[in-house]
Amino acid sequence: MRLLVMLSPTDKWGTKTEYSKLRKFLQKDGYIRIAPEVYMRIVPNRKTSEKHYRRIEEFAPKTGVVRLLRLTEKQFNNIYMVTGEKDYQETMVGTNCHIML
Repeated sequence: MRLLVMLSPTDKWGTKTEYSKLRKFLQKDGYIRIAPEVYMRIVPNRKTSEKHYRRIEEFAPKTGVVRLLRLTEKQFNNIYMVTGEKDYQETMVGTNCHIML
Protein backbone atom coordinates (compact mmCIF):
# COMPACT_ATOMS: atom_id res chain seq x y z
CA MET A 1 0.00 0.00 0.00
CA ARG A 2 1.27 3.47 -0.82
CA LEU A 3 0.47 6.73 0.86
CA LEU A 4 0.63 9.92 -1.25
CA VAL A 5 0.82 13.39 0.29
CA MET A 6 -0.03 16.29 -2.03
CA LEU A 7 0.76 19.84 -0.92
CA SER A 8 -0.74 23.09 -2.22
CA PRO A 9 0.90 25.95 -0.30
CA THR A 10 -0.46 29.48 -0.41
CA ASP A 11 1.37 32.78 -0.81
CA LYS A 12 0.27 34.08 2.59
CA TRP A 13 2.88 35.51 4.90
CA GLY A 14 4.40 32.94 7.29
CA THR A 15 3.29 29.81 5.45
CA LYS A 16 6.67 29.19 3.84
CA THR A 17 8.22 28.17 7.16
CA GLU A 18 5.25 25.95 8.04
CA TYR A 19 5.49 24.09 4.74
CA SER A 20 9.26 23.82 5.11
CA LYS A 21 8.73 22.14 8.48
CA LEU A 22 6.19 19.75 6.94
CA ARG A 23 8.53 18.87 4.06
CA LYS A 24 11.42 18.22 6.46
CA PHE A 25 9.15 16.03 8.58
CA LEU A 26 8.07 14.04 5.52
CA GLN A 27 11.67 13.46 4.44
CA LYS A 28 12.74 12.39 7.94
CA ASP A 29 9.72 10.09 8.20
CA GLY A 30 10.72 8.14 5.08
CA TYR A 31 8.67 9.80 2.37
CA ILE A 32 10.12 10.03 -1.13
CA ARG A 33 9.55 13.13 -3.23
CA ILE A 34 8.03 12.02 -6.54
CA ALA A 35 6.99 15.46 -7.83
CA PRO A 36 7.60 19.07 -6.69
CA GLU A 37 4.77 18.99 -4.12
CA VAL A 38 4.00 15.25 -3.98
CA TYR A 39 5.53 12.78 -1.53
CA MET A 40 5.07 9.00 -1.31
CA ARG A 41 5.66 6.37 1.34
CA ILE A 42 5.19 2.61 1.30
CA VAL A 43 3.12 1.35 4.23
CA PRO A 44 2.30 -2.30 5.02
CA ASN A 45 -1.41 -1.96 5.82
CA ARG A 46 -4.39 0.35 6.37
CA LYS A 47 -3.84 0.65 10.13
CA THR A 48 -0.31 1.95 9.61
CA SER A 49 -1.51 4.44 7.00
CA GLU A 50 -4.06 5.81 9.49
CA LYS A 51 -1.22 6.31 11.98
CA HIS A 52 0.65 8.35 9.37
CA TYR A 53 -2.53 10.33 8.65
CA ARG A 54 -2.62 11.43 12.30
CA ARG A 55 1.09 12.28 12.34
CA ILE A 56 0.75 14.47 9.24
CA GLU A 57 -2.29 16.23 10.75
CA GLU A 58 -0.03 17.35 13.61
CA PHE A 59 2.43 19.02 11.20
CA ALA A 60 -0.11 20.32 8.66
CA PRO A 61 -0.08 24.12 8.21
CA LYS A 62 -3.19 26.15 8.93
CA THR A 63 -3.34 27.60 5.41
CA GLY A 64 -3.13 25.95 2.02
CA VAL A 65 -4.18 22.40 1.22
CA VAL A 66 -2.65 19.08 2.27
CA ARG A 67 -4.26 16.03 0.65
CA LEU A 68 -3.60 12.40 1.53
CA LEU A 69 -4.31 9.52 -0.82
CA ARG A 70 -4.02 5.82 -0.03
CA LEU A 71 -3.32 3.49 -3.00
CA THR A 72 -3.05 -0.27 -3.10
CA GLU A 73 -0.15 -1.79 -5.02
CA LYS A 74 -2.52 -2.86 -7.79
CA GLN A 75 -3.83 0.69 -8.17
CA PHE A 76 -0.29 2.10 -8.12
CA ASN A 77 0.82 -0.36 -10.82
CA ASN A 78 -1.95 0.92 -13.10
CA ILE A 79 -0.24 4.31 -13.39
CA TYR A 80 0.52 4.90 -17.05
CA MET A 81 3.75 6.76 -17.75
CA VAL A 82 3.44 9.01 -20.80
CA THR A 83 6.92 10.55 -20.82
CA GLY A 84 10.07 10.09 -18.79
CA GLU A 85 11.36 6.90 -17.23
CA LYS A 86 11.04 5.08 -13.94
CA ASP A 87 13.09 6.51 -11.10
CA TYR A 88 15.58 4.56 -9.00
CA GLN A 89 13.06 3.61 -6.31
CA GLU A 90 10.59 2.19 -8.83
CA THR A 91 13.17 0.07 -10.59
CA MET A 92 14.80 -1.29 -7.41
CA VAL A 93 11.72 -1.87 -5.28
CA GLY A 94 9.00 -2.30 -7.88
CA THR A 95 5.90 -3.72 -6.22
CA ASN A 96 7.72 -5.41 -3.33
CA CYS A 97 6.68 -3.29 -0.35
CA HIS A 98 8.83 -5.25 2.11
CA ILE A 99 12.11 -3.74 0.92
CA MET A 100 13.15 -0.67 2.92
CA LEU A 101 15.29 1.99 1.28
